[in-house]
Amino acid sequence: MRRSLLLLIGCLLSPAVNADLADLLGGTPAVLRPEQAFAPQLVAGADGRLAVQFRIAPGHYLYRDRLQVTDARGTPLRLQLPPGELYDDPESGSVAVLRGEQTVHLDIPALTGATVGLRYQGCAQGRLCYAPVSLRLRLPEQSR
Repeated sequence: MRRSLLLLIGCLLSPAVNADLADLLGGTPAVLRPEQAFAPQLVAGADGRLAVQFRIAPGHYLYRDRLQVTDARGTPLRLQLPPGELYDDPESGSVAVLRGEQTVHLDIPALTGATVGLRYQGCAQGRLCYAPVSLRLRLPEQSR
């Protein structure tokens, strides 16, 4: 019984469950951390090149033109970006944004241990815009 109670409490404290419960109860969902809201990861594409995949949480969007990727030396990479959708953003006016699952293709080979620098910015629609996020992504060993 105690384990079940602890499991239930743990689930209720989870941001994803909190958001769903808040929607059901008519409240305001918890604010997700950027890594939860956008979930970027470096993967090997079917063409043998690197790609950055995003799983953008419902109610969130990324600014398309604020995505930047650099190689291990910090040199900016050319990106093959999805077209996005036009959105009348309260902060920036008419901009292209990305929602849902998105893949940004890079023009470099997917070598084991490859790393890239990623910078992005996005918002929780109607609630807040996150500060720009900068991080390093590494291609997992099993991706090749």
